[in-house]
Amino acid sequence: MQDLLFLKRILKKLMVEVTFEEFEKNFDKYMDAIENEGAEFLVRKPDGTAVVAVPVTDELEALYKDHNEAC
Repeated sequence: MQDLLFLKRILKKLMVEVTFEEFEKNFDKYMDAIENEGAEFLVRKPDGTAVVAVPVTDELEALYKDHNEAC
């Protein structure tokens, strides 16, 4: 349930979409914005799928630590 609520909050936020090529070309600029300004990006890959580049919050970190998978 916590995962679903977290994902809904992310999807409701306005993320700036950039191409993978643009993200890769200006990696340091985007990472600086993520780390220092809390910026969030939707990085669109050439095949049409996407990944998010966001700062790690306590809530996000808990998604990866507080579970029973692969234990």
